[in-house]
Amino acid sequence: MEIGDRVVICESRHPLYNFKGSVVGRRGPKGPDDIWLLVYVDNRGRSYLIPRSMVRIISEEEDQGDRKGPFGGKRRYN
Repeated sequence: MEIGDRVVICESRHPLYNFKGSVVGRRGPKGPDDIWLLVYVDNRGRSYLIPRSMVRIISEEEDQGDRKGPFGGKRRYN
């Protein structure tokens, strides 16, 4: 995975399961065959460290309908 790739969290054990985001960085190894990815999650508006084994790259067609703005289409009250 490269920086800028769109991903979805596909591991049902993860608290952000089915959330989509963008890879913004890579951190050190988690295990022998896994690394930590820094993923900006759209619906939360912040970045999380997520193991590479828990995400998959999504296509533009799969991603097209969900990106409505910085808050994921939800209204923000201040």
